[in-house]
Amino acid sequence: MREIYLDNAATTRVHPQVAEKMMDTLVNNYGNPSSLHRLGIKGEQAVKEVRELIAKNLRCQAQEIYFTSGGTEGNNMIIQGVVENKKRNRMRIITSAIEHPSVLDVFTFYENHHIEVVVIGVDAQGHIHLDELATAINEDTILVSIMGVNNELGTIQDLKAIGKIVKAANPKCVFHADFVQGFMKIPVDVKACELDALTLSGHKIFGPKGVGAVYIKKGTDIKPLVRGGGQESNMRSGTENVPGIVGFGEAIRLRQESFMGEHQEIQNLRNYFIKEVTAKVEDIKINGESNGSPYVLNISFNRVRGEVLLHSLEAKGIFVSTGSACSSHKKEKQYVLKAIGLAEEYKEGTIRISFSKDISKDDVDTTVEAIAQTVTGLRLLVKPRRK
Repeated sequence: MREIYLDNAATTRVHPQVAEKMMDTLVNNYGNPSSLHRLGIKGEQAVKEVRELIAKNLRCQAQEIYFTSGGTEGNNMIIQGVVENKKRNRMRIITSAIEHPSVLDVFTFYENHHIEVVVIGVDAQGHIHLDELATAINEDTILVSIMGVNNELGTIQDLKAIGKIVKAANPKCVFHADFVQGFMKIPVDVKACELDALTLSGHKIFGPKGVGAVYIKKGTDIKPLVRGGGQESNMRSGTENVPGIVGFGEAIRLRQESFMGEHQEIQNLRNYFIKEVTAKVEDIKINGESNGSPYVLNISFNRVRGEVLLHSLEAKGIFVSTGSACSSHKKEKQYVLKAIGLAEEYKEGTIRISFSKDISKDDVDTTVEAIAQTVTGLRLLVKPRRK
């Protein structure tokens, strides 16, 4: 059975060259980067090269990049780091209704600990209400955290416009963006967006799991969460994951060679998918903005349960998801769909298709045909609702 993997927003398959580079590092570059001998210096140099590579792609300084274990740690590191550093009687922190759980859960934690939290609403496409944001920022606001590319809808926020609003209202406020779904897929300039912090992850771009990075603008006061040996300029103590970092770097290098040209190819593929599925399946909704990330497509089918559709497609060798992998075990799994105002009859039947360079037009044809057959069959088992 041919495998068609369409859950790339959850994780991508590690590129063979990335795996090869990591194995070489595991075997031949095993020194601790903090050691003073030549094996340690060799490991330190490998980490330095990737730090510089990330900085080049974000248009920032290498010393503003810090390595982490991934997106969740990165988001926690920034949000908790800002709040714990600013501790005072009156504090306000702002986010949006459609953030990743690693952002929203931290905000909920602080709300339960008597810190004022403001959650900005979004429109039907997932764009935050900029006027609402501008009104919410005051002199007590210490942090605004807005996701750059939504992991369920693919919605791209206007970070430049948001940055201008934040800094005009309160120049001392830290502006952070979770950019895990955007890095090396959607161009970003941290200076132009007036960002103080940005979160990245390796396994969304054919790199390994368990490694990521954050950008923290020089001069931004953030209290470290992990203390110890003082690695990562005292921001994140602990021996660096050199094989993971090297793998992350190799994935970035491979993306540099392809992602600008690939972007349009993926956009064409996504548009073709939408055209075919809307022609062959009735009563569906395409969620999110039409000009959002081409890598993510969110579709809702009336009178179908998303999980049943997922497993039916899995039996045919097609892998999709019903939303964020990081919220699949939570009670409130459909908070993003609720935030965009999706009608109740469509929520249960929502799946996420996430594309990659490995998906072909034939794969799309096969998937659409499988969806059409499965949805038709499932709807025959469901009694129509009385009007």
